[in-house]
Amino acid sequence: MNLLSLLAVSLLTAEGEPAAEPGFLQKIWNSVVTWFIDERGWVLIVRAVIVILIGLLLIKVIMTVSRKIMNRSRLRGLAGNFLLAILKSLLVFVYLIVIMRVLGIDTSSMIALLAAGGLALSLALQSTLSNFASGMILVSNHPFKEGDFIDAAGVSGTVEKITLFSTKLKTPDNKVVTLPNSSVAGGNIVNYSTEENRRVDLTFGVAYGTDIDKTKKAIEAVLDAHELVLHDEGYTVRLSEQAASALVFVCRCWVKSADYWTVYFDLNERVTEKFGKEGIEIPYNKLDVNVKTEK
Repeated sequence: MNLLSLLAVSLLTAEGEPAAEPGFLQKIWNSVVTWFIDERGWVLIVRAVIVILIGLLLIKVIMTVSRKIMNRSRLRGLAGNFLLAILKSLLVFVYLIVIMRVLGIDTSSMIALLAAGGLALSLALQSTLSNFASGMILVSNHPFKEGDFIDAAGVSGTVEKITLFSTKLKTPDNKVVTLPNSSVAGGNIVNYSTEENRRVDLTFGVAYGTDIDKTKKAIEAVLDAHELVLHDEGYTVRLSEQAASALVFVCRCWVKSADYWTVYFDLNERVTEKFGKEGIEIPYNKLDVNVKTEK
């Protein structure tokens, strides 16, 4: 029998007696003494105090270590604080359950109530939990990081922020797009910033009858003269297709990832200028109109 039970019995036996009478207080005191000494209640108190102190110390140590891990990982700011809050709530709940078990209080009903509430909450927040789980997958697998330029969920942009539930991208035209993590993790992710170098692929069409070697040398001359092209990596200039109205040449060269768009536009402009200087005709659609006159 614990202390609460003994006190309840004392109150029942003292029913009808005035609260100020010595007999009432004496019965309470006797119950406490009986529980403390005869039923070794002091052992329970000492055990509870030890559990309380050790539990507080463990919670403090676990939270300190977790906070350091968060600071060293990508889970900083809002995401890290949210995870720490969840962890602390779980630790405190387990801590209270253990203390109640040590004091002899039945916790089965509380655990069942918590399980039922957790089930109802998970059903109500199914999409939110899906985004949360996807955020954990993105953080653990590291398909991209803040500052990378990626294609994800049909949007291209620079990763501004990764939170537990969404990923924010800034598009080249300076729009901020917020994508649910479930959409990002559930589709293909193209990361253009992972590798240091990136290949520029271009095609140029010239008119039929144009000298192939002359066209290739004109494109190669532009590549050789461009200061941002990685000449040590080599390049490719070849005839790739005989289209309906043009000979199509493919041009492939390597550049630093940060210089991709600069080289892309420069080559388009410079090759067009080079073709004009070399007299290489760039085909375009023509429409012949024949006018028939009747006499």
